[in-house]
Amino acid sequence: MKKRLLALLLAGTMVVSLAACGGKGNEDQKDPSPTPTTAAQPTEGTKQPEATPEPTPTPVPVDTMKFSGPPTISGDVTERIPVASDVFVEQVSASGEKLEIGVYGGKLNLMGSSSSWNASRPILESIIHYNTDGTYYANVIKEFSHSDDYKVWTFKLREGMKWSDGAPFTADDIVFWYEQCHLTNFDTKKSWTALYTPDADGNPVYATLTKVNDYEVTWTFASPKYPADFIENGDFKWCWAPKHYLEDLIPQSVYSGSTLSDEQALANAQAKGLSYATVKDMGKAVAYYFWNVPGIPTLNSYVLSTKAGVNDVKGSLCIFDRNAYFWKVDAQGQQLPYCDEIDFIMTSAVGQEQLMFLSGELDMIEVGMQDISTMLTNAGSKAYLRTFSSTNWGSYQVTFNYTCKDEKLAALFANKDFRQAMSISVDRTQVSGLLSDGFLEPGQACPGEGNFGYDADWETKWTTYDVATAKKLLEGCGLVMGSDGFYDFADGTDLVINFYAYVDSTADSAYPVLEQYWKAAGIKTAYKGDYALDAFDQEIDNNTWYAVIIPHTAIGGLSLRSRVAPFVPIAQAAEWYGEYGTYYGTNGANGVKPTGAMADLVTLYEQWNSTPDTEARDEIALKIYDIHKENLWTIAYLKAAGNYNLVSSAIHNWSDNLVSDDLYQYGNIVHYWTLFKK
Repeated sequence: MKKRLLALLLAGTMVVSLAACGGKGNEDQKDPSPTPTTAAQPTEGTKQPEATPEPTPTPVPVDTMKFSGPPTISGDVTERIPVASDVFVEQVSASGEKLEIGVYGGKLNLMGSSSSWNASRPILESIIHYNTDGTYYANVIKEFSHSDDYKVWTFKLREGMKWSDGAPFTADDIVFWYEQCHLTNFDTKKSWTALYTPDADGNPVYATLTKVNDYEVTWTFASPKYPADFIENGDFKWCWAPKHYLEDLIPQSVYSGSTLSDEQALANAQAKGLSYATVKDMGKAVAYYFWNVPGIPTLNSYVLSTKAGVNDVKGSLCIFDRNAYFWKVDAQGQQLPYCDEIDFIMTSAVGQEQLMFLSGELDMIEVGMQDISTMLTNAGSKAYLRTFSSTNWGSYQVTFNYTCKDEKLAALFANKDFRQAMSISVDRTQVSGLLSDGFLEPGQACPGEGNFGYDADWETKWTTYDVATAKKLLEGCGLVMGSDGFYDFADGTDLVINFYAYVDSTADSAYPVLEQYWKAAGIKTAYKGDYALDAFDQEIDNNTWYAVIIPHTAIGGLSLRSRVAPFVPIAQAAEWYGEYGTYYGTNGANGVKPTGAMADLVTLYEQWNSTPDTEARDEIALKIYDIHKENLWTIAYLKAAGNYNLVSSAIHNWSDNLVSDDLYQYGNIVHYWTLFKK
């Protein structure tokens, strides 16, 4: 069985591109890594994390580099960036393509959104950055290393690095964030598992943070903290906050070392132009969703404008200005970003974004696969297509409640023959035409080609259309054909499978197509697709559902490195394992104790989580994948769709072969600070 480890170039997915911006395919790819000054370097007595990339073939000699900045910013650029040896030099994209040297000026016009996270995608700078192949490197921090026993992690910072208001960024900002914002839950995110280890009773023991000097801190854990649970943890995106700006917003009710009352802290915020009803509201805004708050200094490439009328992320126009103190440069020493600003523009009508793109008002839009051909024809040479390859395990997934309260249904769902019958009773070739105009090929719920754990046999398992065999399998499950042409249970009671879905999913179009095939095979189904998302999730949480079409938390994804919950029943998160996940997530207090293959997943996960070596962890992960292949608890009918983006031909450095995943912060992998217009 051929399984490739994290080679996320996704050669098998559709890649369509027009000649524009000098963009090319795989033939020009270089090693996808930063310069040696950005990668984590081992220090004496420590080990370097296993997943860091190798150096680029031709490192840029920063010691002789001549630095320059945008003509719109006066003063010596070297006063705004770190010392030469610590500056971050951008040479290649996340997929390894060599970046063009850009020109300054212009603005990036993007679609607006009221989502708190939407604005962060183009601008947010994290502890590490991932390449599309799963390797990663130090980003905001200069270096990271760990002790031999993995109990002590060291972060080194970039000397001379500054916040967006020009104040020095030092170890004090990390200590302030940890002690006054995070451990106090001022940021509402004390749940991050990256910063604690469990004691014998499962209670969290938080790391001890020590400031070594202005540019170095150590995290000391009570027990080993392996890379998968610390530096690679998808939730642990940052560990800093601007002490000089936020310190007078934290009252004594939050941090015992403060002398401020709640009223004084809120009044101090008001003086900065920030208005909040409660301290809790303020903490979540300024210490977690900080990029959405005007005036708060950040380390990001672009900073929310302080100009009234254009600094509300929910407004019709929201502007993020270039960070004059951004700490990255291109290969010729030009300070990034190239563009002056990013404008988020809210559209007022469905479909208006396509007209705005064609007229040049937007530089990039997401487009549905059904509109790609028409939009490319209409745009002509003014646009090109970029496909974010998906890590989803197939499209049009269905899954069943193996812990549902109806014992007969639970037993039927647990029978692999039933799931095989549900799979092969559907003509995937016809479904492809009906649901995607033939765009998506038939497939199964499995990693796509090029993804971690891809297996060609898995991709075609239970995909051959065969109604006769499906009926034999159903009868082998003890079902009996009734006089109405539908199968019943052996005791004569009707078999009806209720499929739940939430509004705004693609289930409304998918269910009628799939239902006709299930009906022809003698399987009676019903559709409950009018649930608002929160009501749908409540049905799942209450264990009052039976089957789902288009799950809210689908099985699969990039890998366990990105998110464990979609693969293993360790939380009340994904529909496919239901109350088995609740059992683990509550230490057995609630839910249903997993047995058999479900229990094997948990055992392997615990091995994976306590294994420091990357290659060994990948091998354990593949064993988890083998169990999924064997059981197919979730069925998919077509291969995964990508995320398709039309990009203005004026935009340069938008790489091809990118991957959409939460670990990569979705659109952040574009590296917007390297884009320029010409």
